[in-house]
Amino acid sequence: MESLRRIAGKVDDVVYRVERVLLLGSLTMMTILVTLDVIQRSFSRQVGKTEGALLALFYTNPTAEQTAFVVDVLGPLVFGVLACLFFILATHSSRAIAAERAGKPLPGFGKSLGVGLVIALGAGVFVNGLIFIFPSSVPGAQKFALGFMLWSGMLGASLATRTRRHIILDPIKKKLDEATLKPFSLIGGLLTFAFCAFLTVLGTMQLVEQFREWASGDGVGVYDALPIPLWIGTLAVPVTFGVMALRFLGQGIHDFKWGPPKGGADAHGIDLEALEKEAVPLDGGKS
Repeated sequence: MESLRRIAGKVDDVVYRVERVLLLGSLTMMTILVTLDVIQRSFSRQVGKTEGALLALFYTNPTAEQTAFVVDVLGPLVFGVLACLFFILATHSSRAIAAERAGKPLPGFGKSLGVGLVIALGAGVFVNGLIFIFPSSVPGAQKFALGFMLWSGMLGASLATRTRRHIILDPIKKKLDEATLKPFSLIGGLLTFAFCAFLTVLGTMQLVEQFREWASGDGVGVYDALPIPLWIGTLAVPVTFGVMALRFLGQGIHDFKWGPPKGGADAHGIDLEALEKEAVPLDGGKS
């Protein structure tokens, strides 16, 4: 039994590391796709926010010539000046914070001015390049981002199960004695195992259906933008719920056989008694 426990622990450690890498990749890709899509949509408008604000500020019923002047000349000029000012001040603030943390004197504004202008120029080149490559929209950005969000959420839930950060009946478990806590933990582990296993079965059924549709012919069961199968997103559900089911079962058996973990990274929740001892009263220790 002890050897089986060690083997299961080593396997779970490997799965845990793989999950963390996949979670990092999913979050990174989701962030990149959403950011690119937002930038493209914001800067591809015929009349931007700055131009619209200037038209509303200076004109009641602008003519076609006035609108063209604001959209083509005044708006981009005002936006460019404000953007450069933002990058310069942000650069100087960042350099000042870094100098303060390092115990160095505050930096001069001249270098911040130059660095900020270079960053602003680079941002302008990047935005114009993005609009040139994707004049209408970033193909499939929103749908792909939703797929990565599904993977991120499911992987996060699985990692929370691994580190015992899921929601449990903590107030009840703290009131139970050790003899009662062990079977209580086993029953809880079996119930959550059964629930997650049920969701694993449902997710597998959906996955099989999408896989059969994808395998039935070319261009079927794929995303519109790229020929990537839809079942890759659905795969997150049975995989993560299957892992969570096994983890809940293992934790229930572990707590029944050896008792729940005491402290450490795998212990659930916060030790309120230890936290209260370390807390400093706001009144300086008078209370």
